[in-house]
Amino acid sequence: MTTSTTALRRTPLHEVHERLGASFTDFGGWDMPLRYASDLAEHRAVRNAAGIFDLSHMGEVKVTGPDAAAALDHALIGEISKVGLGRARYTMIV
Repeated sequence: MTTSTTALRRTPLHEVHERLGASFTDFGGWDMPLRYASDLAEHRAVRNAAGIFDLSHMGEVKVTGPDAAAALDHALIGEISKVGLGRARYTMIV
């Protein structure tokens, strides 16, 4: 059996999942919520109300250079150039 000494990465919503009572599992190096109650309770909740999956671990894009903001303004909905350094905005690719 091989064990890793690398800590699992956490999404920005990890603390919220913890507060809501989630149990976690290793999902591709990320500490992801597996369930909040029993499998049957999860199934019923999704069938009768709604289910939400935290996708924040699934993608990351790094754009650099002097024209990075202009390139993103062209490629995305919204003006990324108006978002402050170190800030984020949900958007869609055109």
